[in-house]
Amino acid sequence: MNRQSDPLFRSESRPEARPARLGPRRPLRAGLLLVLLASAWMGAGCSGPVALLPGGRLRGETGAPLVADWSFAEGQKTLAIETCPSDPHSVQTWFASIDARLYVPTSMIFGTKDPSKRRWVRCIEADPRVRVRIGETVFERRAVRVEDPAEYDEARAAIEARHGLEEADRDPERTVWIYRLTARRAP
Repeated sequence: MNRQSDPLFRSESRPEARPARLGPRRPLRAGLLLVLLASAWMGAGCSGPVALLPGGRLRGETGAPLVADWSFAEGQKTLAIETCPSDPHSVQTWFASIDARLYVPTSMIFGTKDPSKRRWVRCIEADPRVRVRIGETVFERRAVRVEDPAEYDEARAAIEARHGLEEADRDPERTVWIYRLTARRAP
């Protein structure tokens, strides 16, 4: 095989051209495409997170201030949670409900193992007022970190069961905080 027929060499302008770059540009192009799509999403006025990308203020129909049973949400895999009321920041997260109680974990399998390193968690710790979107309905809530060991174990078991995690899947180095999302009280 000579240089002109070898696909690793460019022969358009001169036979002694350097080898063509084949693979390294693809991840760069994919990343650039992702950034452009996210920019278009935000520029189009869409709200909320998209997959793993965080978003801003959540839009949707306003839900009831008190919910006695969250079973209507069982058809949803995740919910969107908005934190930082003064500068809204929203992410997708898992959840589980037990009767009138709705729970969200910090990270159970992806991302940083220290929940305090996540922006949305830091926002909740500074201001517990949150908004959650389930389907097309947005509920105003207050996030309360679960401190009671019995409630924590019950909530974690419900989240793991809902999302198909086994105890063996747990990362012993990961800290998981769980928040109970309660009705907001008057400021």
